[in-house]
Amino acid sequence: MAMSLSWKIGAGVAGLVVAAVAWNGMSQYLAGRHADEVMHASALAAAEDAQRAKAAAAQHQAQLAADLEQQRQELSETHQQVDEQSRQYQADLAVRMEKQRQEALRVQATYRLDRNQRCDAGIVINHSGSSFSPVVGKTGQPITCKGDTAAEPLR
Repeated sequence: MAMSLSWKIGAGVAGLVVAAVAWNGMSQYLAGRHADEVMHASALAAAEDAQRAKAAAAQHQAQLAADLEQQRQELSETHQQVDEQSRQYQADLAVRMEKQRQEALRVQATYRLDRNQRCDAGIVINHSGSSFSPVVGKTGQPITCKGDTAAEPLR
């Protein structure tokens, strides 16, 4: 049984159509598989990028926290130093003021009449036993007084 040429051509064309459809199906399958692989690789890369970004953010946050703690510590130390300097200044000031007060009292005491002196008519008079004499200052003039205080240092 011999096939006619038209059947042979028809069978050849049908074979070509089947081969083309099979090729198209295989191409679509491979393209879909390739697209799935690309999507999977992209998803993995995105996940890795997200993990790296998360790790970098955590490291950055830890560094910021460490920097903040260091600044807080430095600020605390600075406050302590300023407080100590302030206390030291206040103590030094109190000592200086006490020395000035003591010096003022010492100087003031040099103007006070002692038990052998008295103010008589505005002049300091020394009395020793039954003798009385005016106290003279640096200029040779009698030292004036008021109450129990002389106008010039007596000692």
